[in-house]
Amino acid sequence: MQRITSSQAPKVIHILTQSFRTNPSALWVIRQDNKVQDRLRALIEYAVKTGLENDGVFLSDDESAAAICFQEPARTSLSSYWNQLQLIRKAIGFARVPQVLKREAYLKKHRPAPPYLNFWFLGVDPDRKGSGGVHDLKQGIFRLSEEKNLPILLETSVERNMRVYERFGFHVYHTWKPSTDYTLWFMTRNQ
Repeated sequence: MQRITSSQAPKVIHILTQSFRTNPSALWVIRQDNKVQDRLRALIEYAVKTGLENDGVFLSDDESAAAICFQEPARTSLSSYWNQLQLIRKAIGFARVPQVLKREAYLKKHRPAPPYLNFWFLGVDPDRKGSGGVHDLKQGIFRLSEEKNLPILLETSVERNMRVYERFGFHVYHTWKPSTDYTLWFMTRNQ
């Protein structure tokens, strides 16, 4: 697993955008119109920039998989606020901000107090599934959790992924059905 620099961000953005194109939770956040894929890409660009600011964007050694995982509380800066404004403008839309803020408040309320590792995104290049990239990232993030002596938290809206995370030692500590479109499983794994 390699921690990336901003020059490698386009590769990560590509992998994660392809991986999340049908993700119910990610699609719920963005405005639904004829620009859904552009809006999804803007959401992923926001996540990658946030991850870079927090030293938490990773590529598998074979560059087939990418992850965003960083220690909470996240750093904030003037550029992070600018990044949030760009997310609203390009992905969410100003009219949806109250709904998204309400959702984010619910998420925050049901997460434990920091510090912990926020395992925010994990994706595999669809053309390279099964290449071992996810295993490489999993091992690297587990090592990071051990080094920092911090639990790992994540949320997933894909039941198949929830089952995989359970096999990796995560357990569900809260379940939420924010809409009829999807369920969100809150999961944690201690180091």
